[in-house]
Amino acid sequence: MRLLVADDEVNLAKALQAVLEDAGYNCDVCFDGNSAIRLIFQEIYDGLILDIMMLEKNGYEVLNQICKQKNDILVLLLSALNEVDNKVTGFDFGANDYLSKPFSTKELIARVKVMLKENVIDDSYLQYQDILLNKKEETLACKNTKYQLTKLECSILSLLIRSESNRVAVWLVIEKVWNNCVDVNQNTVSLHISYLNRKLSALQSCVSIKMSKENIELCVNI
Repeated sequence: MRLLVADDEVNLAKALQAVLEDAGYNCDVCFDGNSAIRLIFQEIYDGLILDIMMLEKNGYEVLNQICKQKNDILVLLLSALNEVDNKVTGFDFGANDYLSKPFSTKELIARVKVMLKENVIDDSYLQYQDILLNKKEETLACKNTKYQLTKLECSILSLLIRSESNRVAVWLVIEKVWNNCVDVNQNTVSLHISYLNRKLSALQSCVSIKMSKENIELCVNI
């Protein structure tokens, strides 16, 4: 699971990053609202830990922009604003949970686990154009026909469908799918993309996958 921590208290943000990485999560940090928005739509994150009182754009503004663009990232708000109205405002903007400062790291980890567990349940089926990916069964369906995928193929296609732009950097695919294995390179990824394209073609889908040196993206063939 990959998380983004956005908090303008630099020392706190870095401390949270260390705690979350110790708990087994991949974690990036940023220190203002504009950077949070840029990273959310540039990269793929399973969850966002978002401070409300930040520079440039506050947490409410970040959350509002995410929801307007229908990003499905899960959001845990952090704030020293402990009034009920502040919490209600956060939930109205689309937050999944709210944690008041100061808090214990144990409670933070517990809240993150619960939030991400809910996301796994909701993320079993992913649809793009005329294809339906079943992550539990690792199958790809189109026009009443179904193909079995390998675990790697399923992971690659899931990343592409979940990406806001349906485009993912090659390095990120290697990081997320192969856990940065030293034996994996661009040729390895290209081979698995070719396998996926064969199955998409056999399903007579309008979808194909294009790969360059930098990126992999879903394309629609008209």
